[in-house]
Amino acid sequence: MAIEVELKAHVNDWQQLKATIDREHAVVGPLYEVKDDIYYCRSGEDALFRLRVEQSGPSFSALQGKVVFTRKYKEMKEGIEVNQELEFCCEATEAEKAHAFFLSLGFEQYIRKTKKGYFYRWNVDSELPSLHLELVEVGTLGWFLEMEFVLEDEEKVPLARTFLRTILAQLGIAEHMIESRYYMHLLKHQTTG
Repeated sequence: MAIEVELKAHVNDWQQLKATIDREHAVVGPLYEVKDDIYYCRSGEDALFRLRVEQSGPSFSALQGKVVFTRKYKEMKEGIEVNQELEFCCEATEAEKAHAFFLSLGFEQYIRKTKKGYFYRWNVDSELPSLHLELVEVGTLGWFLEMEFVLEDEEKVPLARTFLRTILAQLGIAEHMIESRYYMHLLKHQTTG
């Protein structure tokens, strides 16, 4: 099972940050992306799993996609997520059938979230896989920078956590901009007040 080490931070000026990322020589991208997520739960409980229609391409008018089903085992340490996940995919045309299937099993829609923005890869250290960067607008929450390492070796988690904070500073984002809450909880709070 893959281990995600992820940090997300609020962004005040997304265009300036995009220009900064685009100037980095070792960065590959951007790839344009739109992710539409539905989180499911049992009645009265927190979200259990997610159905995502994930589309990407060379521009927002040339996107292609798939459906990604994800169940995460989440842990938060000092504002940085360390998650294990189970995941599988199918064709994007199956999204509505999958949604109807989960509702028929008695699951409820917990929250819906849409992210739209830019995806990059950055090789920051030979000891780690490439860093995934996403500069995204998340529905009514605003713009965020998401950075993630996907690891196979749990021993590399401390190194990955250190690099996330180093890159955040390198991109000019202050530590207090880190958001430790999950998007689904931020959105749920907006809808319930």
